[in-house]
Amino acid sequence: MLDVSKIKKLNLKNKTVLVRFDLNIPLNKENSLINDRIIRIEGAVRELKKLNSKIVILSHLGRPKGCKNKDLSLVQITNQLEKVLNHKIHFIDDCIGSEVKHKINSSEQNSILLLENCRFYKEEEDNDSEFAKKLSELADVYVNDAFACSHRAHASIDAVTRFLPSFSGKLLEEELKNLYKIVETPEQPALTILGGSKISSKISVLKNLCKKMDSIIICGGMANNFLASKGYDLKNSLVENNVGSLVSEINLFASANNCKIIVPIDVVSAKEVSKNIQTDISLAEEIKDQNMVLDIGPKTQKLFQKEINKAKTVFWNGPAGVFETPPFDTGTINLANYIAKQTLNKKIRSFVGGGDTIAALELLGLKEKFSYVSTGGGALLELLEGKKLPGLVALKIVK
Repeated sequence: MLDVSKIKKLNLKNKTVLVRFDLNIPLNKENSLINDRIIRIEGAVRELKKLNSKIVILSHLGRPKGCKNKDLSLVQITNQLEKVLNHKIHFIDDCIGSEVKHKINSSEQNSILLLENCRFYKEEEDNDSEFAKKLSELADVYVNDAFACSHRAHASIDAVTRFLPSFSGKLLEEELKNLYKIVETPEQPALTILGGSKISSKISVLKNLCKKMDSIIICGGMANNFLASKGYDLKNSLVENNVGSLVSEINLFASANNCKIIVPIDVVSAKEVSKNIQTDISLAEEIKDQNMVLDIGPKTQKLFQKEINKAKTVFWNGPAGVFETPPFDTGTINLANYIAKQTLNKKIRSFVGGGDTIAALELLGLKEKFSYVSTGGGALLELLEGKKLPGLVALKIVK
């Protein structure tokens, strides 16, 4: 159980702080576009600077599998960090060892230092205690400000807390206090809109949400499984094999918990995913031969809006269709615009999580119009599933 009252924030001045951020970002060739994950750490760094902290940034990039890889070196993000933080970044080409300690100790108190990719050591993902102890020797205190990594039992998330006084950072605190309003105390009526392609990977999430939500809208490829369970012939649509029993299980569980499951009533289909392909709008049970479901239809959009109108809390994870390829982005666009409108009119509090959904909001320029946008992917889903995240257990935030 998530307990935000247990969040312990750093309030010590003049300390060397080892702060774990999630700076695992996609790199473009010119490295000119500043990623949102970097932009969002500015406030957290500002808080540490107010305490006159010497800031030692720890992160990973990609999956180097315990080997040094210059293509995954964090030196590549120093320019972005300097632009966002308006501060000189001192890059250190390792993350443990006497030379690293010397560079940190000899730097000025208001310095910001960036360590090399901690996943260059396999001990990081092994949650190795000796590696964690070496990390702890670099600072006076540790701060976890990487919610998106907190579902990993890695040395820089978990084991390091055994060797240093450990605290939550500003970003982690924001995440947990906002997500607490979904996973523990959503204002009723509460609605979840859940997309994605596989029901088998989200059955535990669905079950846990059924206990908290008044209704759950199923969309995206996952909705096909629910439509198929009604006996509809979905032609060439993506449908998982042998999941009929899972759908029945979720429907029964939802009914037992007084949670309404809502699925599309009409769909947009086509023979393939293509910008110039001929599309067809039909009832979900009347899809044309050789077509596949690629978006929700206009009747479903109105149905979803009606459900949003009933809600006080709306959590959205997963687009309504194949939004990357127009015209199959229409359902997602209309859904995003409507939730944004209801949020701005103070009718609902809206929360968003998941890379695809956030990407859609960024393309539409709507991200700032939602109440809160989570940085978590896997960590968010595991929290929604009711799992205990190792990073939060280490900070004693979960019981």
